[in-house]
Amino acid sequence: MKTSGSSWTFARIGGVDQVVIKRGEDIANLADLDQKLWAALAMPAAQPGIRESLEYLDADKDGKIRVPDILLCVEEFKAKLKSLDCLLDGSDKLSATQISDEGIKATIAEVLSINGGAAGDTSVDLATVDKAIASFSALPFNGDGVVVPGSTKDEKLKAFLEYIVAQGYKTDDASGNPGVNAAALDRFLAGLEAYKSWSGDLPAFKEAFSDLAKGEKAAAFYKQIKEPVSEYFRRCRVLAMSKSPAAIAALEASMASVLAKNLPADSPELAQLPLALPNSQGLLYLDSAMHPNYATAVAGFLELMGADAAKGISQASWDEYVARIEAYAAWLAKQPAPEVCALGEAVLAGSADLGQVDAVRALIEKDLAKAADAEALKNLKTLLFIKRDFIVILRNFVNFDNFYLRKQGIFQSGKLFLDARELEFCMDVKNPGAHGTMAGLASMYLIYCDLSQKNGKKKSIVAGLTAGDADNIFVGRNGIFYDTEGESWDAVITKVVVQPISIREAFFSPYKWLVKTLEDMAMKRAASAEAASMGKMKAAGEIAAQAGKADAKLEQAVPKKMDVGTVAAIGVALGSIGAMVTGILSLFVGMGVWMPVGIVGILLLISGPSMILAYMKLRKRNIGPLLNAEGWAVNSRLKINVPFGGSLSHLAALPPGANRQLVDPFAEKKKPWGLYLAIVFVVGALVAAYFLGWLGFIPGLGR
Repeated sequence: MKTSGSSWTFARIGGVDQVVIKRGEDIANLADLDQKLWAALAMPAAQPGIRESLEYLDADKDGKIRVPDILLCVEEFKAKLKSLDCLLDGSDKLSATQISDEGIKATIAEVLSINGGAAGDTSVDLATVDKAIASFSALPFNGDGVVVPGSTKDEKLKAFLEYIVAQGYKTDDASGNPGVNAAALDRFLAGLEAYKSWSGDLPAFKEAFSDLAKGEKAAAFYKQIKEPVSEYFRRCRVLAMSKSPAAIAALEASMASVLAKNLPADSPELAQLPLALPNSQGLLYLDSAMHPNYATAVAGFLELMGADAAKGISQASWDEYVARIEAYAAWLAKQPAPEVCALGEAVLAGSADLGQVDAVRALIEKDLAKAADAEALKNLKTLLFIKRDFIVILRNFVNFDNFYLRKQGIFQSGKLFLDARELEFCMDVKNPGAHGTMAGLASMYLIYCDLSQKNGKKKSIVAGLTAGDADNIFVGRNGIFYDTEGESWDAVITKVVVQPISIREAFFSPYKWLVKTLEDMAMKRAASAEAASMGKMKAAGEIAAQAGKADAKLEQAVPKKMDVGTVAAIGVALGSIGAMVTGILSLFVGMGVWMPVGIVGILLLISGPSMILAYMKLRKRNIGPLLNAEGWAVNSRLKINVPFGGSLSHLAALPPGANRQLVDPFAEKKKPWGLYLAIVFVVGALVAAYFLGWLGFIPGLGR
């Protein structure tokens, strides 16, 4: 086990002990830091920010960044930089004086030379390198292995390159212009060779067909009539064996019956008929009655094959035609694509000078000779954006300083504006199934939202509500979400995970629950009373409609008067309530000067349990389970204590110095509640003073 030396510094932030990275030496010695002290051991490579750097760190492309990936990058920096202190500034600027690798120094000098840098300037940044890469890519030979027609002044070679590009055998140069690389040239030559090989067999079929079009037409006819003609000759052989005139007559009658129905060409019944009426001689005559679906194709095929149809076609002649056309069809199936055939015909006709092929390959080799320079520029650019982002990655992996000190964790996807508040802790939800089991373990009040844009893009987020109250948070409520790139999304709440938000909210929760319960009971009683009243009115209407029984019905509809027993019961109940209230008042009055303590005790008795539960929940509040649901391997509890949580949710507040116009033209008329409260206070004070004997100096009022 690796141990941490005395040089490491740890700070407690948000209730979490984290290693402090304040020097380049701390980064260089990360391999010596016990992994149990790292804030995370793995994180997904797909995060809302610095995507390019995370993809570079994910060397094995498994979608995860792990400790070995971080340490490997540290070793690369140590091999290229004199000191890792320059990583702490988080900029994309790098000076040759900070580099220990001579190759990188040479590349920086080349960048400055390409851009025409000032004398003595040794620093480059991403903008400078991008400009140099653009200038280098515009050169005729830029190391990408692609040569454009403008790469040569030889007119024949230029014309050959233009011809290859025009035929579609091309790829884009680094400058964005179409050109030819080795793969495109090989495809061009392979297509040409395929056409030569195929077309070389064409003379063998010249005797069968005068041109390719007739051969293709004959092959199409054969494909259509192959089965019907073969079936016809089979029927002829069967008939020759039976030699039964009655069988021929029966088949002829059946065929006539079907044909008389004038069936459509795709009718199954019509498809069962033979090509023609078979005969014992086994010959097919074109002038005899023939199946309407195949007559044209048979005539066309035999004509193209040069058959003497007047004498009739025998089985032997048909077999000869089949052998010829199937051989032709097999050759035809090897025909290259139409564009390759067109290319081959044009090249063989002299449209392109194939003698320029070797010259093209020489140009490609000349371009590839610059590949090392192009790769060096690319590597310098990679070094710059990794230098810019590496400290951000460390502060979201080795520790979580970016989240706790800056509230800019790379897992934060934006800000949610909802219910007159701004929620800063928002994460993309890519694995909703895992959130179903992990959300409750976070002990946070969570709001899940579906996001959408007018262009059809959709995603989901989870936001933490860590301050204020949740009185107006409900499923279906709309809000606006702004992602880290500044794009806005329509948000709608789809799920709420209820947890305590603050001790203050927990104190008032029992009273809110009581008020809500009383309101619900009152609404239910009012609805019940209204239903009963409507039922009585309906019954009275029905009674009035029955003239014969009106008196009896009305008498039943009229409510009975309250009897003496009911009045007595109500009196007893009111007396009990009065006695209870009197007892409570006497208890409080008897406490004397300790009366406020008693009131506080009652309040704590009511709100205490919910406050204690809230305190226990708030102490357990952390974002680790949420990160775990998204594929992070969090190595410690990432607590969200009350002060830090309060900084993640911002309630609406008027800006400093704002003027308020307090006159509301539609305000309800105010009642003198202050006067009422003052009267109640004075009366209560007099009653208490009387019972305490403080009014003894007034004759007749002392006890």
